Amino acid sequence: MLFDNSKPRHLPHLGQPEILKMGLSPLGDGAWIETDADFPAYHAHKLERRGALGERVYRALPGTDDAQREVAQALRKHLLDEHGDVYAPRGNGLTFLPRDVALPGIGAEPLWDCSLWVADDLALMQEQAGSYHLTAASLCSPSDWLLEEKMGRPLAEIHAPIPGFTRELTPAVDRFFDHLKVAHPVVRFNWSLQAGNALCRRPGEFVEGAAGELFYRSERQSLRRLPRTGAVLFTIRVYLHPLTLLETIPGAMSALFAAIDATEPALADYKDFEDLAPALQSYRP
Repeated sequence: MLFDNSKPRHLPHLGQPEILKMGLSPLGDGAWIETDADFPAYHAHKLERRGALGERVYRALPGTDDAQREVAQALRKHLLDEHGDVYAPRGNGLTFLPRDVALPGIGAEPLWDCSLWVADDLALMQEQAGSYHLTAASLCSPSDWLLEEKMGRPLAEIHAPIPGFTRELTPAVDRFFDHLKVAHPVVRFNWSLQAGNALCRRPGEFVEGAAGELFYRSERQSLRRLPRTGAVLFTIRVYLHPLTLLETIPGAMSALFAAIDATEPALADYKDFEDLAPALQSYRP
């Protein structure tokens, strides 16, 4: 059964108003991958972005092929076992049954190929010299960061531009990656606001605060350790909803502005709240 995204599926600011927080929860019996009727649009978006941006949306360092193939195998099994009403086998690829979308088999770029099976972006983190580095990624819907700047870097450097992250969260994140168990994947959420409904937000390629409808952007992220290679797979699913939809949910808009107003200035600037402030005034309860 496909979820209808005409209403927000996740509003993380209701349960986690703080911007700078790990907010990890056990995935438990929850879905690793969420399926919904919007998948064909995300699939088309990925193909368009790869055609336009090439290695700026997909890169893999040498020596990652084994981990990439382990991701593809695990993801294919999950989709067929847990979402058999939505996916069917097609060679070593899949078919998205509700729209009869043919999805590729695994070729020379395993992580890219299997990323086309789902709406989520996929990133591999692998341990090198005592820290985890980004070694491969299919990233078509980034939230204000550039894959080409982060590839090959350790976690601390990846998150360094976020105000307060190094001081408050880097030690906890490093410990988490060291202790993440195969049997205990986790999920976390982020939220932000943006003008317009662009999924791909690469710095320098969009104008924040430009005229246009405001949107609530949430990210559902999962992290799991692969049993054979020990790599950590990071999935990122972006949901976009017109901000007016929050007005239909009791307490959602007032909680949003309470969270915005409580965000410290440096972080508010990083999240573009200041640029969006004039447009936000018409939404205030």
